[in-house]
Order: sequence, then structure tokens, then C-alpha cells
Amino acid sequence: ADADISSQPNGSLRWEPGKSWAFIRGLGYHGGSLVCHQPGLYFIYSKVQLGAPGCPARATTLHGIHKRTPRYPGVLDLLVNKVVYCPQARGVPWARHSFLGGLVHLETGDEVFTRVQAPELVRVVDGTRSYFGMFMI
Repeated sequence: ADADISSQPNGSLRWEPGKSWAFIRGLGYHGGSLVCHQPGLYFIYSKVQLGAPGCPARATTLHGIHKRTPRYPGVLDLLVNKVVYCPQARGVPWARHSFLGGLVHLETGDEVFTRVQAPELVRVVDGTRSYFGMFMI
């Protein structure tokens, strides 16, 4: 799915499931989350391209894949990456990427979503720079 750099009230990035290379088969989509319709083992992945025209004061952000489930009251971290950026001088444009991928067992009704601690840094160009998905193994 393509990214939209705005985030949902729950903190997840909003994805466009009907644009560009996006397709949903055997899954649901709700409020930025992919929803599992069949229990099993899934490969979950997310890549985000980060960038800005200059360096803000904070030089790290978190990129994560998370899960909400009816069987647990909170959000569960599945995969998280700390991205360090801006190694060069302030005021110089920069770009970095973060990729996460792994196998996770999901049950019916589980929702999987991505978060970036600083969503304003996510760059969307053509559907190939920032994406999110999963498929059953």
C-alpha cells in the first residue's frame, strides 16, 4: 500500500490501499491497519523513506510495525527500528530509509499497522519509496 504522510489518531500512518501498486487480497483495511481475516503465519513488511531539507534538533526517530488484538488491551510492538539521521551539517538536505520485515502469527481480527515517531519526515514519491504490507505463508 502507498503511504499518505498524515497519521491516524492512533498514531499509525495512513495508507492508500487502492492507489499505485496497492492491492488487498484476503485482508481487510481499517484506519491505517491491515486486518487479518484468517489465522496463520504472515510475513509483515514496511519500508519508509525519510528526509527533510535540513536537520531538526532531534536526530533519531522510531519506525515500527505494531499489532492491536481483541485479546490484549494495549498495542503490541512487533518490529521496531531506531533510525539515526542527519550525520552531516545542519541545513543540508538528507534522506534515509528504514526497512522492517518478519514472520508473525496472527489471529482473526488482529490489526497490524505502522508508526513513525516523526511522521512529517516520511517521503512519498511514487509508491516505491514508502510501503507496507503482509502476506500469508
